[in-house]
Amino acid sequence: MRLQDAIYNRVTIRKFKEKSIPKGQIRKIIDAAIRAPSACNIQGWKYIIISDSKLKIRLISAGTISFIKNAPIGVLMLYENQNENIAYHDNIQSAAASIQNMILTAHSMGIGCCWICHLPRKKELRKILNIPKQYDPIAYIAMGYYLKEPKPMPRKYSVDEVVSYNKFIFDKISNKNKLLGLKRIIISLYRFMPFKNSLLPFTKKFEKFN
Repeated sequence: MRLQDAIYNRVTIRKFKEKSIPKGQIRKIIDAAIRAPSACNIQGWKYIIISDSKLKIRLISAGTISFIKNAPIGVLMLYENQNENIAYHDNIQSAAASIQNMILTAHSMGIGCCWICHLPRKKELRKILNIPKQYDPIAYIAMGYYLKEPKPMPRKYSVDEVVSYNKFIFDKISNKNKLLGLKRIIISLYRFMPFKNSLLPFTKKFEKFN
């Protein structure tokens, strides 16, 4: 698949075939992921491949979005947190570049992905997966073969609507989320709730990557 086709046709996938992904294919996807740019060329990424169904249920119980149980594998993206540039979070930027390589490569192989940031508290993930303090969980990528061929998702804005030159000049400025502060508080409280599983159906709307 041409790179442009992969970029233009990739969409988020949340429903997968009950078909395992060969280890060779997973290795190809991760090999593409480690070719991404990273701040100061640190390449501080680690990837935990999650295929055990009991472990997935445990992650769901801890607060991960529920549909990960239907994906053959998940990839938990970790990145070294000993970075100097705290203001611009260069560790997260580097990890995100790697994830983009991962999902584009997977798409070119007929494998769908969902980039998930709705995760348990980092403290809980560290305990469950034995993650050392030097690494932060960044995102979970649910991965599997398409249940049906995906259709491209229209973009909300054209190029002209999102580009200006030399300074910020735009007719429309996004100010839709007046309840953002409240939503952040609710999500923070949710992570500490012992009965969070009962609220999982209401949390799906927070997964907005397409």
